[in-house]
Amino acid sequence: GATQAFDVKRWQAQQGPSPVKPGDQITLGFDGALFHDATALVASHVLTGYQWLVGLWERPPSEPDWKVPAGEVDALVRDCFAQYTVCRMYADPPYWETYVAAWQGEFSTDRVVDWYTNRRRPMALALKAYQTAIIDGKTPNSGDPRLARHLGNARRDDLKGWRDEQGHALWLIRKARPDSPHKIDAAMAAVLSWEARTDAIAAGVLLDTGTSIYESRGLATI
Repeated sequence: GATQAFDVKRWQAQQGPSPVKPGDQITLGFDGALFHDATALVASHVLTGYQWLVGLWERPPSEPDWKVPAGEVDALVRDCFAQYTVCRMYADPPYWETYVAAWQGEFSTDRVVDWYTNRRRPMALALKAYQTAIIDGKTPNSGDPRLARHLGNARRDDLKGWRDEQGHALWLIRKARPDSPHKIDAAMAAVLSWEARTDAIAAGVLLDTGTSIYESRGLATI
């Protein structure tokens, strides 16, 4: 019965065709498990903010002993680095430490970053920023129904007494109940991908390509 964390209808209204071309700058968000929860990889186009679900692995209800096909996940991550210019990948490492370390060794720790989702304040600020972007109509996306489902499953869990610098309440996300079969991992990966994009732009990656911050936001230059 908790409040839904994200405005899914607003997010779905921003569905559209992909502007992404091979070689474009993207960021990735990765949230993984091995057995019971899902594993998800979401990409964000740095220039436009367009998001899409690259991969999602969920345990079939009829297979209690199912395990995430880690080799398939690894191959898809590497395929993203081969197809696009991955500026940053924010990965929540628990259960995937060996793979994250391998990606860091191959693609560098500057590009593949350990981003622990159990850090309350950074996570709450990232969630708030993503929800604000959705409400402001700045999250164009592929409209993938699987990602929409995970966004809809996320419930807001208020942090009592925690506020941002403007005095607004901070919150985390959780499933409706701990044993719920309705997963939220793709929603978390989307947030990490968006946070990676925001930080990449702040670090000047668009300026490196001669694109102004105004163009990246679809604004006219002065």
